[in-house]
Order: sequence, then structure tokens, then C-alpha cells
Amino acid sequence: MLRGTYARARVVVIRGTVARTVMWIGAVGAVAGLLIPSLTGLGRGALIGAGLFVVGLVVGLLQRRRWFAARAAAATKAAFAVTLEPPHETRQRLARGHAMALLIGICVTAALGVVAGPAAGLGVLGYGLGMQLAVLLLARWERREEKLLWARTDDGRLLGRRGAVGEFVTTGPAAGNVKAVVHS
Repeated sequence: MLRGTYARARVVVIRGTVARTVMWIGAVGAVAGLLIPSLTGLGRGALIGAGLFVVGLVVGLLQRRRWFAARAAAATKAAFAVTLEPPHETRQRLARGHAMALLIGICVTAALGVVAGPAAGLGVLGYGLGMQLAVLLLARWERREEKLLWARTDDGRLLGRRGAVGEFVTTGPAAGNVKAVVHS
């Protein structure tokens, strides 16, 4: 159990930011695959890409769904010492922290566009869209339960090792309108 003041960020904002980043990587890769002549040809690459899009969508939607549901069910009420991070600050922090991963991902999917056409980009785009749908389902759960889920800000993307993510806490729905305390 943590003692003292510590920061929390909304789980929906963290996962949504990651999902949108993955979608951008996939969209740029798919467009690059359409614009650059590929070894597989446009028709075959688009057909393979459509299949990968559907597979990626299902995987993104179902990946770690039970794990998040168990975390949400086990979440405790946030302590008074918790500092809540505003959503726009969470997005900015994650964007700064993962800018290099975004650049590398775009370069890799664009390079794969030379080999497979838009297939790789469409697969990644489907995965990101599936993640975004999972975020929408989590937000729907929050509205239904009238609780907001928060994770520690140092837990990062919530995609890595499960053991590295701390416990979730809940607050009431009014905490979602948190404003920045210190302006930099």
C-alpha cells in the first residue's frame, strides 16, 4: 500500500491515448503501402490487409479484457492523499514519453508497405481500433457504475508486463473534471 501523496491518471485516458497512437501508426503504414509499389501488388496486399484488419480488431478488443475487468472489480476507493492528473496532461505526458516509439512504428509500418502493400498498416490500424473499442466499453462501465478508474502515473501505457501495474482506485464521476493545480 502506498503512503503519502502520489499521482493517479485515468485508465481510460491512458489506454485511449495509446490506442490512438497505434491507430496513427497503422493509418500511416496503410497509406504508405497504398502509395508505394509493393512486392505483393496492391490487390493482394489490400486483401491480406483486410483480413489482418479484422484479426487485429478482434485481438485489440479482447486482449487483456478479463484482466482489466478483474482490476476494475478489485479497485478500492481513492485515498485523500491522491493527486489526480488532468486528462490533457496525461495525453501530453504520454505523447512526450512515447514520441520515439511513434516515429519508429511509423517507419517500420511504412517500410513493410514496400513488401506487403497496405497489409501491415491495416493490421496495426485494426489492432488500434480494437483497443479504442475496448476503451469505449471501459468508459461505458464507468458510466454505468458511476465510478472512474485511476492508475498510478508511473504505470505508463498499461500494456506492458501485468505485474508492473499497480492497483486501480476509483473516484466518483465528478473527479473526471479535474483541473490542473500548478500551471507551468
